[in-house]
Amino acid sequence: MRNAIYIFITAILLSGCGVAENLISTPVSNAVVKNANGTEMLLGHCTRSCLMQKPFSDWFTPNYDNYKVDSSLTKEIGKLMKNKNMTIFLGTWCGDSKREVPRMLKILDAAGIKEKQYDIIFVSNEAELYKQSPQHEEKERNIKRVPTFIIPEGKNEQARIIESPKESLEKDLMKILQGKEYVPNYANL
Repeated sequence: MRNAIYIFITAILLSGCGVAENLISTPVSNAVVKNANGTEMLLGHCTRSCLMQKPFSDWFTPNYDNYKVDSSLTKEIGKLMKNKNMTIFLGTWCGDSKREVPRMLKILDAAGIKEKQYDIIFVSNEAELYKQSPQHEEKERNIKRVPTFIIPEGKNEQARIIESPKESLEKDLMKILQGKEYVPNYANL
């Protein structure tokens, strides 16, 4: 029943965050809902502009602004990402997501990656829908921890960064994009 309510809320509530042309097949829903604790969270496939609005901007903006990008790698990251996209699963309730997603987005910006090259999918922290989105974009993606940054290779997954980088987001992403061996944190899940 609760799952049906979330799907209904997602379909009805459009927070006006803005719609971007993304590569994912599910529509942008931009749903802001309250969890059982009364805390607002984003759910489903949303645009980056949602993170720029309160209360999410309270953590997104300072974490984005204060991150120092390793500019020695961004030019190469930009070249290697030219024909690729990324899917980002996160929770607005998750400390790791609040820290790592603004950093990754700043890296992508510095590398010249356009918003249409990445999809942002927000998952729930409610017991019945834990780490699920209303439209279940996470289904068969093995999302156990967030954030999870997935880099595809064709129709398959090339690699993913799970929760936090091994070295740095830039260095981990570079290894993945160069096709080097990369084993993420929590790979045994």
